[in-house]
Amino acid sequence: MHGIFSHEDIKKTYEELLWHKRSKDIIQEYALNRTDIRTAALQGLDLSRCTEVIDLGCGYGFFTEGLAGRLHSRARITGIDVVDHRNREAFENAVTCMGYRPVFIQGSADMIRDMSSGRFDLVIASYSLYFFPHLIGEIARILKKGGIFITITHSERSLVELIGFVMKSMREAGIAPPTELKIRRLFCAFPLERGRDMLDPHFSGVEYIPYDNALAFPLDRFDACIDYIDTKKHLLLKEVNEARPEAFDEVMSALVRNLYDHARSHGKVLVTKDDGIFRCTGPKRG
Repeated sequence: MHGIFSHEDIKKTYEELLWHKRSKDIIQEYALNRTDIRTAALQGLDLSRCTEVIDLGCGYGFFTEGLAGRLHSRARITGIDVVDHRNREAFENAVTCMGYRPVFIQGSADMIRDMSSGRFDLVIASYSLYFFPHLIGEIARILKKGGIFITITHSERSLVELIGFVMKSMREAGIAPPTELKIRRLFCAFPLERGRDMLDPHFSGVEYIPYDNALAFPLDRFDACIDYIDTKKHLLLKEVNEARPEAFDEVMSALVRNLYDHARSHGKVLVTKDDGIFRCTGPKRG
């Protein structure tokens, strides 16, 4: 995580399966872009010959579920995730129900360093590559010559409105916020704005597909906005936990109050969530 977020931070955010899925449901319900991002990422691809697939940061198998009916009938899908609790069972069940063979490995993505070169037909990193951008070269190495790497990432301006309200709420609680919150530093580790520049040295073909989006929470559904924040609170309020953990609840209360005041004034809370899809081919060795 390069000192931004630890494995424990990630586990706090993603280990509660029902809450993780709730976040996905909220995004799908309140997104202005009604196209499923998995559909956008896979459109036009022929993956019928793919027999070896690996999903880095697979979680419970959100992106993997989008591969149903697209792979070779004897395909094996390996998932790697730092969170083992419940993710393993959910991922394995999802892959099995699709008719493919599941392999779940608990651990960090760095373990691909020990995998053989040219092993996979398809490598996936869906909303996870900003946790390990140092592995882009390794991803190219484990990909077969004719394979494809698909990664989905955020804009560096993702959640900019929420980040602004967090900083305001920290100041109200007597905590001086840093110039840049760690969650923004995370998004900037592999943002859509610089994705091509980071991928080009390792792949001869890099295709970019924009996915402009925002979440719109109307005042009468403000509870969904709070639920969404609750699923991200350990990432959004990382600095509060580090500087003043005893003030965590106070900052959360201020954040809810400020957002509600905004919703009453504007009729809704609008949250930027622009994403980008990169489809990479022609892995460069060395």
